[in-house]
Amino acid sequence: MVAARERRPQEDVSAVGARVRGDRVVSVASVSGARPAEVRTRHPARCTPASRTPASHIEWIFAGTVFPLVVVGSVGGCIALLARGLNPFLALAISQAGAFLIVIVFERVFPYVPDWNRSHRDVLVDLAHGTTVAVTGGLLQPAINAAGAALGAWLAGAVGLGLWPHHWPLALQLALALLVGELFQYWVHRLEHEREILWRLHATHHSAPRLYWLNAGRFHFVDIWLNNVAAHLPLVALGAGVEIFVLWTLFSAVHGTFQHANLQLRLGPLNWIFSMAELHRWHHSRRIAESNTNYGQNLIVWDVVFGTRFLPKDREPPVDIGLADLPAFPMTYFAQLASPLRWRRIQRESRERLRPSAARASG
Repeated sequence: MVAARERRPQEDVSAVGARVRGDRVVSVASVSGARPAEVRTRHPARCTPASRTPASHIEWIFAGTVFPLVVVGSVGGCIALLARGLNPFLALAISQAGAFLIVIVFERVFPYVPDWNRSHRDVLVDLAHGTTVAVTGGLLQPAINAAGAALGAWLAGAVGLGLWPHHWPLALQLALALLVGELFQYWVHRLEHEREILWRLHATHHSAPRLYWLNAGRFHFVDIWLNNVAAHLPLVALGAGVEIFVLWTLFSAVHGTFQHANLQLRLGPLNWIFSMAELHRWHHSRRIAESNTNYGQNLIVWDVVFGTRFLPKDREPPVDIGLADLPAFPMTYFAQLASPLRWRRIQRESRERLRPSAARASG
């Protein structure tokens, strides 16, 4: 196991980033002919680090407390509703609705980047992806449960006892579920960045031109299937109850909304536990050395263990985000669903678009 450390990106990586070709990471220069040092990323003046720092005492208090308060309130409220015998899925819907409303409202009050509150012709696309992910995820869950139950029965027979600590308080069971499930999700997410066959699925998420609450669901539905199977299958096999999956879904929804929110957030030491916005904004960088970090979906602990946590203290995350090396990546819903099947064409058209810029830079 790799010792805990923070990843230090190399400064000679092209500013427009790099992705994967086959089983190896390549820079845009290797596919476009441009020299990395001659490509530059735009950093609008209105988005300097100073303009993205909380300016008032109220803003500082909000930035440091809103996430932990909302998460504790949502999870605690859901546990209370479950204890009263409310239908688990109704308890889930009620508990996450308030959290979503808080993020939506305060993005307008304390925006991290004001320009991110402007539509980038992405709202309907994000809404369509989020709806698809919710519906198809629900359809897949019975298959996960069946496979997990079979694996769980085998494990129980092998060791002669049930493995899941049902006698623990629900909050502690949720913490354990996150820790176990995140280990498998970490490696799925990391491989999605390091293997082209998986990157073509995950690229849809990184095509977002800005970060705000709704693009927490901007995923190709097969991408979400892979992540859900990776996290849920071992939990089902270990015998986790339905309440744990409800709380997992709630925590992931609330955390993911805050993780992508256009909000002033400063978590301090909690950035060593949660994969929150300050870390995740680096994950959406156009630079490969910055975006291939912070893989944790909800927790950052496995990034700490495997040396991929990245949170520099000397600068703010980039505002100009997206797929720098794939300018031809489609930005409409149905075209993004089909993008894994049209990957070679997207790459070819992207190289053609990048070639004039590379020629001007080299000239």
